[in-house]
Amino acid sequence: MDIAKSLGLKTLQESDDERTCGDKLFSFLKKRNCLLLLDDIWEHVDLQLLGMAHSVIEQGQQQQPRKVVVFTTRSETVCAQMKAEKKIKVRCLDSEQAWQLFEQNSDGDVLSSDAGIKFIAEELAKECAGLPLALLTVARAMSGKRSWEAWNDALNQIRDRHEWTTVCLPEDSVMYKAFKLSYDSLENDFIRKCLLCCALWPEDHMISKLELIPCWIGCGIISEFNVINEALAKGCSYLEALIATSLLEKCTDIDSSYGDTLVKMHDVIRDMALLMVSGLESNKRKWIVKAGIGLSDLPRQEEWQEAERASFMRNKITSLQGYEASAFPKLSMLILLGNLDLEAIPSSLFASMPHLTYLDLGCCGITELPMEIGSLTELQYLDFSFNPIAKLPAELGCLCKLEYLFLNSTRLKIVPNGTISNLLMLKWLDISNNPLVPEWWWDELKSFKGRHQLSVGININATTDNIQRLNMLPNVSIWGLTLDGENISKHEQVMDLGTPQWGCRVSDKLDILNIVCLGLRRFVLAAGISRESSFGCLKRLHFQFLKLLVEISLKRVRFYNLREIYISNCPMLKDVSWVLQLPCLKFLEIHSCGKMKELISEVGNSNSITISSIQTLTLDKMSNLNRIANRPLHFPYLEFIDVQDCPELKKLSFRAEMLKNKLKEICGEYYWWNNLDWDDESIKDSLTPYFRPPIWT
Repeated sequence: MDIAKSLGLKTLQESDDERTCGDKLFSFLKKRNCLLLLDDIWEHVDLQLLGMAHSVIEQGQQQQPRKVVVFTTRSETVCAQMKAEKKIKVRCLDSEQAWQLFEQNSDGDVLSSDAGIKFIAEELAKECAGLPLALLTVARAMSGKRSWEAWNDALNQIRDRHEWTTVCLPEDSVMYKAFKLSYDSLENDFIRKCLLCCALWPEDHMISKLELIPCWIGCGIISEFNVINEALAKGCSYLEALIATSLLEKCTDIDSSYGDTLVKMHDVIRDMALLMVSGLESNKRKWIVKAGIGLSDLPRQEEWQEAERASFMRNKITSLQGYEASAFPKLSMLILLGNLDLEAIPSSLFASMPHLTYLDLGCCGITELPMEIGSLTELQYLDFSFNPIAKLPAELGCLCKLEYLFLNSTRLKIVPNGTISNLLMLKWLDISNNPLVPEWWWDELKSFKGRHQLSVGININATTDNIQRLNMLPNVSIWGLTLDGENISKHEQVMDLGTPQWGCRVSDKLDILNIVCLGLRRFVLAAGISRESSFGCLKRLHFQFLKLLVEISLKRVRFYNLREIYISNCPMLKDVSWVLQLPCLKFLEIHSCGKMKELISEVGNSNSITISSIQTLTLDKMSNLNRIANRPLHFPYLEFIDVQDCPELKKLSFRAEMLKNKLKEICGEYYWWNNLDWDDESIKDSLTPYFRPPIWT
């Protein structure tokens, strides 16, 4: 009806149904050129009902009138539903554009009258991180301020305290409403809670999927699942939803390994999220987040005594003394991740947190867990990874509600009998990247009689007997497995994962497989004869420190979930031609394989080979590598290439059609980039190189 009124079309009646209105609009517009602009849509719009469908070309008609629809949306899903022919992602403004917009919406007389105010105004503009709506809102809010003190106070409020409410953001502000609209438009409350959790990380921090999804699981956002693979898959789905709505930005870190997905939360969106859980008077929730700001001590007790969640991750906290007698009756989550110099926990600290359900002490320097941890009777999630701890207290077995226990990369040598097997609610146990499993770990796993199937990450010696022992563990599924060849015998130098010893317990739920068999010469990755041993959940495959490995091969391939392959320090390996058989491979990293001269040696008889899904290719310290393959390859989904210390690699055999797809960035040394030989120089001109600094010796 709005369109009809704007066109002066009077044939539409209020009594007409949608289809009749659409037909009348179509009849009126079918011989006219039309441009329709739709701003900020959140769901599929039926263009036929708006009269914008293309008419059938009649015989003799040379060209039908053009009908063009341009729409804006914050949801990439809507772009797909609307079958957009072209998508343009609107980026935040760069620093120069941001300042121009801020300056245009400020009081010019004030800015020109005081150099100090102008300097603070520039700093305020930086805090808006290129977001136009934030720049407009802050600039207009400050237009009435004429003293340096008022401007400086506003900067301190936003930069140090992230308290936008005192400057320009009451609950009914335009910017808060815009964020709230995006937040409310998310599919369900689970995804909304996932978004808020992202604000627990430091500002501008690239957050790993491997950190984020376990947090969502530990918070109870993802709780309905049988084995951990299902929960991780659900977490990936939620993460994709947040990326698709631009509330999280997917980013590339050139130092990231294992194809890990990294995301970043825009500064202003993070502040809006914190505003929702902390700053609004109408909100009963209260979080305190002081992450990554260089704290050497915890805040005063009164600052966070009423908090429900507290994040002090990635600071410089060295001591927790002085809080033993404090009371934190509402605290359910405490994150101290990444305080590297925190070496001890006061024995009475936990008594002050009776309702704590989530405790993250990962990546600290803690050498001992106090026996008082047994008083945390509500605790469901405990991460103690990357701490130099040698012994677990027996009282850990008293945590009757504990569901998730992470002891990855510790120095555990002693676990009292029954400590783990008594945790009846346990669902996920990660003891990977530790010394090879001693006998007492086998006893604990064999004795486990929990109410749920236990998903375990573990390191074992790569012998037939140990693999069979894994298959015999009751009520246990293997989620992550490292096969170490420390004591491998000569007759076990060929490893075939298609043999009967790989029963369903080992292979059926396996997500990560890490091969570190020093004496292994040949590795066969097989999907298995039966459906039960198909490795159907396998997503990540690592080969490391295989000094004698000559060949990797596949047979009976059905690895439809295998996404990431990482190969490191395999100096005898000649090629990785077998990756052509993996239809869903996204990430391939090869590091320190000195004998490899080309990645793909066997490319068949066709002129063009398609590796249909690789998105990231990383090559590092490959001194003899001189080509990718002996024929041109087509990577239709390749987004990122990282080449480091491969002096003989003089040519990248990429076809020009790649540029019509995804490839945008190549990372490498400056001299390597400039000496590359290109069949088509236009390819080079269209790419963005990222130069690593040289390594001087």
